[in-house]
Amino acid sequence: MSIKDKFNWGTGITLAIVVFVLATLSTVSYLISLEFYLVSENHYEEGVEYQETIDGIQNARNLEKQVLILFDEPSVSIKITFPEELRADSLDGSVTFYRPNDSGLDKRFKLQLDENGQQFIPVGDFEEGRWKLTLEWKQDSLTYIDQKNIFI
Repeated sequence: MSIKDKFNWGTGITLAIVVFVLATLSTVSYLISLEFYLVSENHYEEGVEYQETIDGIQNARNLEKQVLILFDEPSVSIKITFPEELRADSLDGSVTFYRPNDSGLDKRFKLQLDENGQQFIPVGDFEEGRWKLTLEWKQDSLTYIDQKNIFI
């Protein structure tokens, strides 16, 4: 009896089912072993206050000149540039970096513009991957929010 006689369509179907079951079990066990985190510990409170966030995002979009948020390669930092029309002594705000899969890595910086209306935030020591950058500032009793997804 040759190997060709032992391998028929019944053996093929059985092998296909066994491979499928093993692949499914491997995938399920891998997914169960992954750790996941909430983006925020106080997500309920943030959800209730989300209308303020929507208003802040709309205020930022309605600006005649937008704030520029760019990655500066030579300094390995995020460069934030405010247009001259928005630079004022009353400008107060913060820059927050959210790590979607690990809230323990979140970072917050006070908005401190130099004389050119710029701020450089070094990101060389950040974990590589996806981050959500939220720039929030208040000026003339209005709140402005600009959000960007960035990859480091």
